[in-house]
Amino acid sequence: MKTTFAQVCVVTLSVISAWGGPEVIIKERAKELRDQNNVQQGVTAPGQPAQPAGPKPGTVLTPLQRCIGRLQADLAAIKVHTPPTAQQKQQLTTDLIADAQAGKPSQQTAAKLAEDLSAALSENAMEVSDRNRLLSDINAALNPGNVPADRMKDIVADTQAIFQVSGLKRSAAVTIADDVKAIAAETRR
Repeated sequence: MKTTFAQVCVVTLSVISAWGGPEVIIKERAKELRDQNNVQQGVTAPGQPAQPAGPKPGTVLTPLQRCIGRLQADLAAIKVHTPPTAQQKQQLTTDLIADAQAGKPSQQTAAKLAEDLSAALSENAMEVSDRNRLLSDINAALNPGNVPADRMKDIVADTQAIFQVSGLKRSAAVTIADDVKAIAAETRR
């Protein structure tokens, strides 16, 4: 942990971006490290209550619960080290759009998220608990009606942290987080 933090600090101090000085970069990297630690420790996703394991037997599922179940099956169907098929990506895109209850994301935005998600999941193994947490974050982005804007930033950061903890490169994790942010912006309208 200390070596990781030290590495982050060294890299952060050596890079100066156009949008801020070293103190801004250090602060952002520290937030990323905090988010990754939260994922590793199983801290509840931001803005989301702790989810029960599943519906009780004999319970009738709501349309939203059925959509979430389909998304969960879509994510689980993508196997590590096996390229996702076009059909898997299309099904994920369709289910992402169907999960949005109030505002619907565009086909293009949903397809980009589906493409990036499927590529990441086929590249790195993800724990079931992390996949469920990711699903919770995606659901919040697809249905942001009762999620305050400042909490949405935490949800997007949590999405990035989930992928970084699972071993995905930071640039790819940032791309997926940006996709989730774009989905949330479209569905918030």
